[in-house]
Amino acid sequence: MGDYGLLLTITYLYAVFVLILETKVTFIKAGISKVIFLFLFGLTIYFLIVDSTLNVFLRVFVFVPVPYLLFMLFNEDIAKAFKKTGIKNSKERQMVVNNDLADHLYQSVEYLSRHRIGALITVERKVDLSKIINKALMLNADVSKELLTSIFIPNAPLHDGAVIIRGNKILCAKAYYPTSKRTDLPMHYGTRHRAAIGISEQSDAFTIIVSEETGNVSITVNKEIEYNISRETLNLYFEKFLKIN
Repeated sequence: MGDYGLLLTITYLYAVFVLILETKVTFIKAGISKVIFLFLFGLTIYFLIVDSTLNVFLRVFVFVPVPYLLFMLFNEDIAKAFKKTGIKNSKERQMVVNNDLADHLYQSVEYLSRHRIGALITVERKVDLSKIINKALMLNADVSKELLTSIFIPNAPLHDGAVIIRGNKILCAKAYYPTSKRTDLPMHYGTRHRAAIGISEQSDAFTIIVSEETGNVSITVNKEIEYNISRETLNLYFEKFLKIN
């Protein structure tokens, strides 16, 4: 019995390493691989119980990869089972991007940047900005490219100040922020950039700045500014900070 148990254990371990090395290969998702794994696993457990000649090292070495393999082989089945029961991961829900808002913002920023129209657009996150909103001009309108771009047209009544967005609504325009008191900021940062840094120092708001001199797009969030970002980087910021709870 000892020789058979040892041979089967070695075969099992070989199958384990093959499956681990081929984790990303589609064949492990096939039903045959699951059947082979369960068959070898079952026989190995039988010999481990019946055959007392196998040492402790082999027993431990057999059992250690089991949770990993079970998860990798049956993760889709487990996911389907959870889906049927209606159980969902709360963190996964929090990671959903607000694509409608991202699309409107991207189109607006693209237009404003191309035409070198200065703009300051803030998206409220967890920290409530009501104290600033209440002192601004209330709009409470749906976010759209047309509205956002028209607000910042030079010499328009709402051109000065910032727009604040909550959810998918433009709550207000002509919002004014306290400018940052940092002394290490470059001289070419204008009033908009300093105001955007200022609101990022007092809240977790996500703010987009468009320079009317250069058309450059910058971002402030978490007390930091990233100046003159690319369109690809802007989309990455949207993916990170424009979430639906």
